Amino acid sequence: MNQSVTTTAESVATKSASVLGDPNVWSGQLNDALESLGFSVEPCPELTDLFESAKASGPGLVIIAQEEPDVAVRASRATRELQKAPIMVVMPRESDLITSLDAGADDAVISRVDPAIFAARVRALLRRVQPGHPTANRTIVRDLVIDFETYEVTVAGEPVQLTPTEFRLLAVLAQQTGRVVDPRALLSAVHQHDYSERDAQNLVKVHIANLRRKLKDSNDASPYIVCVRGFGYMLERRGRIRENDPLLPLIED
Repeated sequence: MNQSVTTTAESVATKSASVLGDPNVWSGQLNDALESLGFSVEPCPELTDLFESAKASGPGLVIIAQEEPDVAVRASRATRELQKAPIMVVMPRESDLITSLDAGADDAVISRVDPAIFAARVRALLRRVQPGHPTANRTIVRDLVIDFETYEVTVAGEPVQLTPTEFRLLAVLAQQTGRVVDPRALLSAVHQHDYSERDAQNLVKVHIANLRRKLKDSNDASPYIVCVRGFGYMLERRGRIRENDPLLPLIED
């Protein structure tokens, strides 16, 4: 086993990690990295095997390492047992990043990633899925309710199914309700990793688009999430923005 990925206090209790992997994408070194984190790795040769495994016992982590990862991610997110499972994509190409995140993955790495970095990204993902207790159990913004204890989101009483990353993004915005959050700061708070300004803007744009679609916010005259051009994103408390609001010229449709 690669000793560079061995962990001590941060090692998680033994859990199951379901791995849907193509041999040319998923490597033995990455498999060793997962085991070093305390995971019992369950190979799933086919997508149906992943679904059967999820029905038997919900995995603590799902790894999708395929030539076309976005297809498997979308199918997983449409499966009830996997809707809230943390999903890490191992990509054969860097160009798969946006499509993987857009499909619902929580994080993604290139297949040639160093095993130590892969292990660190998995640990960070697990911390995001199980964040510390907030000071308040819920945030209510108009008809939007974010429950930090049960990690549930509802709009007008209707449940909204979010991925762990989407929930964390919304939670960060909720903690700064009415304030604009810079994309780089927003993504760093969620991923616990420092991104370049350009990468942060591109990645956050994808996640925010998914969030707004799930909140049915895209064509709403009174959106919950607004983009302030050149500054970042804000969770809007008010049902209607005042005509003399200084931010009005900067708010994008």
